[in-house]
Amino acid sequence: MTDPFEVLGLPVDADPAAIRSRYLQLVREFPPDRAPERFGEIRHAYDELSDPLARLERQLFSVSAEDSIEALAGAVRRKLRQTRLTTARLLSLADLE
Repeated sequence: MTDPFEVLGLPVDADPAAIRSRYLQLVREFPPDRAPERFGEIRHAYDELSDPLARLERQLFSVSAEDSIEALAGAVRRKLRQTRLTTARLLSLADLE
């Protein structure tokens, strides 16, 4: 899935006026009769960003660099290091045969 902000060449915090302005500029540059595929990408990106509900969902549920597996694993490791285990729990984890 292509990021609509990248397609339009806009920052993530762009306001609706900037989105519309950039969309119109790109449509003039890539009209549907000369560049149908590029126009389709631009139109799809604009439709996604101009819909307030879709834009809100994108902001709430998008995966960012902070959500990488390494970052999540690091957070779990830090949390486990701070957790104290009882003696009974430690003994239950041991392989006593």
